[in-house]
Amino acid sequence: MSAGKYGLVHYERIIHMNHRQLFFEICAGKQPSQVPFVPDITDWYLGQHRNIGEPLKYAPGVYIPDEDPIKYEKGIGIPDKFFGLSLMDIYKRYDWGIHCHIRDWYEEYYSDGVEYNEKVESNTKIVTFTTDKGCLSRTYKLAADGSWCSINYLLDDASQMEILFEVLKHTHFRLKNDRITSVINNIGDRGQADIVVNRSPFGKLLHEYLGFENTTYFMFDNIDAYYEYEKVQTDKDLELIELACKSSCSIVLICDHADSTLFSPEWYGKYCIPFYRAAGQMLRGAGKLISTHVDGNLKSLLPLMKDTGFDILDGCTPAPMFNYQPEELAESLGENMAAFVGVPSALFCDGTPSDELCSYADRIIKAFKGRAIVNVGDILPVNGSIENVITLGEHIKSYNEKVR
Repeated sequence: MSAGKYGLVHYERIIHMNHRQLFFEICAGKQPSQVPFVPDITDWYLGQHRNIGEPLKYAPGVYIPDEDPIKYEKGIGIPDKFFGLSLMDIYKRYDWGIHCHIRDWYEEYYSDGVEYNEKVESNTKIVTFTTDKGCLSRTYKLAADGSWCSINYLLDDASQMEILFEVLKHTHFRLKNDRITSVINNIGDRGQADIVVNRSPFGKLLHEYLGFENTTYFMFDNIDAYYEYEKVQTDKDLELIELACKSSCSIVLICDHADSTLFSPEWYGKYCIPFYRAAGQMLRGAGKLISTHVDGNLKSLLPLMKDTGFDILDGCTPAPMFNYQPEELAESLGENMAAFVGVPSALFCDGTPSDELCSYADRIIKAFKGRAIVNVGDILPVNGSIENVITLGEHIKSYNEKVR
């Protein structure tokens, strides 16, 4: 039996690697012959155990403890063969790798008269910040899938920016490293996790504070005011990055959900990438890998990916869901960049035959030449076919057996 281009020593190491080792081998630019299969089925798992009208117990992509009694809840119809199985039990049964997002790795608290309040009544949640300079609030409604969806933004318009500055000035962060070590230890060699830093300063304007329309007016009406905001928010965000540097997690995800329908190439290059690079310099100095979640239309942003400084692109979902092909994404990666690349999840919901899903995975494997973590892009929906996920996993397992 030939070891191929890797040589005998490297070959012996590859065939004994567990899921965690294989992931970090790819991130180190080693391009092993084995292909990891790391599907995210948390939405499907939570949705199957949930009753209609109930909020989701966990956010997508997080670690769900084995001892959680959710595994015994019938919900809308968990298949009998999965009833009583924890999320990790399913991953072990089919020998899949798992990647989890740790969102609660830090605690946020406030000082000097700034108060945070969260009120939930029926299907409405209102969060409010109260300061000496005024109040800011945001309203969420419970969606049909059990998630909380915002129906407005934190600021009515840019005239409330001084109130936001007051909130930011008195916002502080506290590391919950025990939470990180607990998740990573429970995952073990089955996979790995990242800690989530929510959005760059510019991403916060678009998604949380002002929205697209008011951000556009803000930028064009008073660019100096924008730069003042950028300085204040960046200083605060880099405090959180500094905390991430002190954590025990090896991967930090900066999550802008960048999509060209919101982030033009000009805006992305001018207002997002400088923050990514500043944060990345700090994190890389602490020995961390830097990741970002990009599950949207990326075609016009692809030429900029090499400049971001990211090590990993997470959530990548090609056509027909979004506007690029796997081969285009592969060509855009910088040296030693890796990517989670999924067979589009819509194809698991529309009756697409399993052999076509497997052929799509083959395209990804061929295009990325050892730099892809194959999954279901970006996540298996509650109405997705778990049986086709199982079939795809077996297909990749067969591929790995052939190249050993």
